[in-house]
Amino acid sequence: MNFRSHWQPPLTQSLPLRLRDWLTGTGSLTRQLTEACEQEFSVRLLHSGWQRPLADESLLLNQPLSQLMYSREVHLMDGEKAEVYARTMVPKRTYEAMQARFESLGNRSLGQMLFNDPSLQRGEIEVTCLQPQDSLFKMASRHLEQAPEQLWARRSCFYLEDKGLLVNEIFLPSDKWSE
Repeated sequence: MNFRSHWQPPLTQSLPLRLRDWLTGTGSLTRQLTEACEQEFSVRLLHSGWQRPLADESLLLNQPLSQLMYSREVHLMDGEKAEVYARTMVPKRTYEAMQARFESLGNRSLGQMLFNDPSLQRGEIEVTCLQPQDSLFKMASRHLEQAPEQLWARRSCFYLEDKGLLVNEIFLPSDKWSE
């Protein structure tokens, strides 16, 4: 079953204090994590390829529900510890216009590509507290030794030369933001 999370603007949520700046920051999460890492920051590629998006991802990107999208799933790492699970959904039109960029990313950060592009525009940030029944929670926690009770997440659309893509960032259990 494809559960839909309840996404809202961050100001309407009661956000955990230690996660507030992480969830609401409009700059590069990669840059923010790199500065906060105790060990070396890296990107671990989990999946890239075409797949069916979640219903709310299709709706947000104004795509038909049956339309496959290019998906890229990674862990943003501090040494050997996964700190963030990121899932990017790229409509076919966007992928075709920027295919070489996506294919050359490998274990490099998508954020680096996005925030270095002068045409970048970022849509509104939305946040949610994912629960175990949520599809994104299941995706984000499948590589964890033990699933937490909940996971905080944010998402926003990015536009490069007016072509959109969606980035979901799910904050995994970490000393950086645990209370």
